[in-house]
Amino acid sequence: MKRKVFFVTNGLPGGGAERVMSVVANYLDDRKYDVSFIMLRKVEEAYELNKGIKRYYRDKKRSGDFLGEIKYIHRFEKKNPDAVFISFFTYQSLYTILASIGTKAQVIVSERNDPEKTVSGKKMKLIRDLLYGCAKCKAIVFQTEGAKSYFNSKIQSKGTIILNPIRNNLPEHSKEKYSKRIVSVGRLNSQKNYTLLLEAFALFCQKHNDYKLEIYGKGEQEETLINLTKALGIEDKVVFEGFRNDVHERIFDATMFVMSSDYEGLSNALLEAMAMGLPCISTDSPPGGARMVIKNEQNGLLVPVGNKEKLMEAMDAIASNVETAEEMGRKAAEMRKLLSEERICSQWENLIKSVSMNLNEI
Repeated sequence: MKRKVFFVTNGLPGGGAERVMSVVANYLDDRKYDVSFIMLRKVEEAYELNKGIKRYYRDKKRSGDFLGEIKYIHRFEKKNPDAVFISFFTYQSLYTILASIGTKAQVIVSERNDPEKTVSGKKMKLIRDLLYGCAKCKAIVFQTEGAKSYFNSKIQSKGTIILNPIRNNLPEHSKEKYSKRIVSVGRLNSQKNYTLLLEAFALFCQKHNDYKLEIYGKGEQEETLINLTKALGIEDKVVFEGFRNDVHERIFDATMFVMSSDYEGLSNALLEAMAMGLPCISTDSPPGGARMVIKNEQNGLLVPVGNKEKLMEAMDAIASNVETAEEMGRKAAEMRKLLSEERICSQWENLIKSVSMNLNEI
């Protein structure tokens, strides 16, 4: 009998966590698992799933209908007592655990961001800790030691760290082809702090006036950020590219990649930029995702959160020392093997097996 796995999510609209879900799901499908997605929203999908993967959509009736979502998940958990249910998003994880009460379904959740920020208020954090610590939650996947250590010892005992898989066939950076462009990839929201990047870039342009900044992603702050480029006098040097499926082919020949987040789990965009061999700069943001992969001044540069002067200095260092920057990029490219899809997905498969030992073998 095939081992059943359900992924619970709002959808697959283009985020980093959704990409990891799709990669792991396709890997499991290739390994002959019975894989399904429970979609709590019906949104445009940015990632392809294998033909054998089933999708179940819930049309949301009204805003804040969390009880309806719990009931919807519960139906699948009740009908599939031999299945493992996996959620990557905190609120959906809590719904999935609650929905499993009274069923034999087994739940794996994953904290993909700074746990201090994923829920707000003492009451919600208490509820999260109680549910993560309860018997229905079998395992918790963290991306960083910092995120894991945030929780109490009971939750930590269920925890395992699995980094993100890097997609296969990424283009390779070459200093012979690089152009004077700084690139950044991510949602245009407050977490990513593109305001910091734009302010640092404005300072950078005072010394390096021949550079362009390209920002890839969509989000609610786009208009605000465009207006900021005008206020800073750099509107002719900044291009907002939107979400693009060919982003890697567009950025591999840039001078550097920059991530300016206030907090970040483990950025797929950063990992992929490193794997391509791009010289990379990141804020040293909680809960330590960048610090997990960047060894400062060896395979990239870390700068303090919110410090535009230090960010500008790091950008200047890469632009002014091409050979040193390229050596950092060559060392960063080692991520390509360390975080291959096969290696990371096999860790997920081993975890699924470990929490479903009572199931029949495939």
